[in-house]
Amino acid sequence: MNKLNDVAGVVKSVSRVCGFVAACVGVSVFSVGSVQAQPQPVDGLVCTMSGSLSFESPLTEENAERDVSGSATISTCVDKNGPVEGVEAEVLFSGDGVANCSLQSFFLSQLVTWNDGQFDFATLEAPEGGPAPLGAYKGVVNVGKSEGDKVITVLFNDEPLQTLSCMLGIDPIGTYNFSGVQIFTDLESEEAGTEL
Repeated sequence: MNKLNDVAGVVKSVSRVCGFVAACVGVSVFSVGSVQAQPQPVDGLVCTMSGSLSFESPLTEENAERDVSGSATISTCVDKNGPVEGVEAEVLFSGDGVANCSLQSFFLSQLVTWNDGQFDFATLEAPEGGPAPLGAYKGVVNVGKSEGDKVITVLFNDEPLQTLSCMLGIDPIGTYNFSGVQIFTDLESEEAGTEL
């Protein structure tokens, strides 16, 4: 009977993973179609970002309230005219919300300290109030160099098997190492077809 329960548990876990993979593929295909339907460039700054988020209580397959903090670096940036030379920044995150191995409804504060001495303080949250993938956030710059700009953040786990291992109940996620992009876009300059 124990072996039957073990097999049933594995089948249930594999089914969840397959469903998650299918959902990701579906979202990716949908996103590619959406991007192709928007040929106009986004007016703003698109930057690469890498760093980590740490969870006070490690993420498991169960939803629970979590505190999160982290840091990152912004290195390469481009705008609609091409690469922007010499732009770098250090980023600090802190916040909380409900999360599990793969989804979150976090509310984050983000402080960006640019290498020219200026700063941006932004508030971020899961798109549409969540839940959303661990690396998906949107928000606005409340104070600073880019005050009023919309912020869109897409981060990918540097260790993709970590999410699978967590979803299968093998290993909780204490630290989420990521790389991805962060977009700062001026709300005033958006035209039809470039909304994010």
